[in-house]
Amino acid sequence: MNGQDTLKNLLEISSLIQKETDHVSIVSRVIDIAREACNAEGCFFFTLNDDYFLSLDYTYNKTLEIDRKGSDNLSFFPTIFLPERKNKESKSLAEICALNGELISTKNIYLETDKDISFFETFYKDNSYRTISVLTIPVYSRRDVVIGVAQFINAEDSGGQVTAFSPEVIETTRSVCNLAGLILENRSLREAYVQLLESFIEVIARAIDAKSPYTGAHCQRVPVITRLLATAAVQQEEGPLKEFEMSTQDWYNLHIASWLHDCGKVTTPEYIVDKATKLETINNRIHEIRNRFEIMRRDAHIEYLKKRLNSADTQENLQAEFINKIKQLEDDFDFIAKCNIGDKGLSDKDIARVESISKLQFTRYFSRLKGLSWAERDNIKNKELYDKPSIENLLQNREDHIFNNYNNGELYNLQIRNGTINKEEREKINEHIVVTIDMLKALPFPKELSNVVEYAGAHHERIDGRGYPNNLTGDQMSIPAKIMAIADIFEALTANDRPYKEPKKLSEVLSIMKHMKNTGHIDSDLYEVFIKNKVYMDYVEQYVSPEQIDDINPENYL
Repeated sequence: MNGQDTLKNLLEISSLIQKETDHVSIVSRVIDIAREACNAEGCFFFTLNDDYFLSLDYTYNKTLEIDRKGSDNLSFFPTIFLPERKNKESKSLAEICALNGELISTKNIYLETDKDISFFETFYKDNSYRTISVLTIPVYSRRDVVIGVAQFINAEDSGGQVTAFSPEVIETTRSVCNLAGLILENRSLREAYVQLLESFIEVIARAIDAKSPYTGAHCQRVPVITRLLATAAVQQEEGPLKEFEMSTQDWYNLHIASWLHDCGKVTTPEYIVDKATKLETINNRIHEIRNRFEIMRRDAHIEYLKKRLNSADTQENLQAEFINKIKQLEDDFDFIAKCNIGDKGLSDKDIARVESISKLQFTRYFSRLKGLSWAERDNIKNKELYDKPSIENLLQNREDHIFNNYNNGELYNLQIRNGTINKEEREKINEHIVVTIDMLKALPFPKELSNVVEYAGAHHERIDGRGYPNNLTGDQMSIPAKIMAIADIFEALTANDRPYKEPKKLSEVLSIMKHMKNTGHIDSDLYEVFIKNKVYMDYVEQYVSPEQIDDINPENYL
């Protein structure tokens, strides 16, 4: 091959590098161009990975019409662990080249009595092809580390006879092989970048999960449901989603987004995320309320005994009065304790009763200022009132309950109508998605990951435009973003480790999701795919407790 042909082929390789993602094919083409440049009849290309395993990745022989890539070459040359061959007395040309970075050119391989030529002898025996002249070239990375070995066999002269490789041909061939080194190194760097990125993402996700012993697998399980539903959506051959397709980049964007969708939760206090009862902050303050009821019971007992001593009424009447007071206190505490759980909504009547109970009073004798941090003390304006004994309401909303924009008022929290989270805490939880978007926007994602922010940042939006943080409608959301919204909801509903709710049966979960579909919360087309393709079963069989999986008829949930 003349220099012009070689240049033309190298320009072809330059174009392939920009379009082709299969590095094995590109490297094979480079080695084939090098073979043509040195007019060799065949070639072998070995790769040496970071763990020092030497593998035959490409074999070409013009006479035998052999053209093999990848693992198809194992029959010619099983992968070897190079350090095990280091002290071997006789080594093959490829091993010497890989170990020492030595270029070896021999006119006749059978004259190399100190070399292990069993590779060529076996190749001759199996294929009836005799190797004579061999050129073995180390392929380097930019750090001068051997990452491959190119081997060319049986150079031919103008008459087609096997000859030695000339110095000029060797130099040209080595120059072409250097390109293979750059391609291999770029592949290695890209794989390392991808591995680092994904490992970092998984570390972040696991760290978020580790913040809470109750949501410990959410960030790891949402990607599973996301992938299952996206796969089912792509496979649709009829209906609204029949045209939906996802490229390799789309899949990668969705994968990264599903792992990072809750990264903003690193800023959300654990006691809010894990708030199992209305009075919980760092601890459940129902115990403080219980102690006040205990005080009031004691006071009632003291009052009864005083009346007995003073003969204020008959013993029977006084006992009846005392028993009624105790029963009322017990009923009131039972009611407050149930309100604290938050598993059932409160009616107007319930709210009024909480308000009424709150006005029961007891006497506090000990100072509220003692044992406080300086920040807590500075939050109290009327320190004298807090220091002196005082008659106080049973349930309180005090100024020291409001701290760092959170309202920990006892009465305020006990009157939460649904669930355990108050308005300020709900805003803080919702804020995690804004933080997620800001964090992801701050990351310099490459162009191929440009959709990560959109996919991850919309999983709390609603189809009817009433979601957060941007009130997007279904038309403004991509299908992958809608998929993530369903995945996030389904994981949360099926989870059996949340302190604020008991594990739900699958039938109950699907009933809730059907209602969400009917009320404009989630996408109806994707929900239909989710039900009809039984995507939910693929997930629950692996990740949900068997006790939660009951018999259902999918048709009932469409």
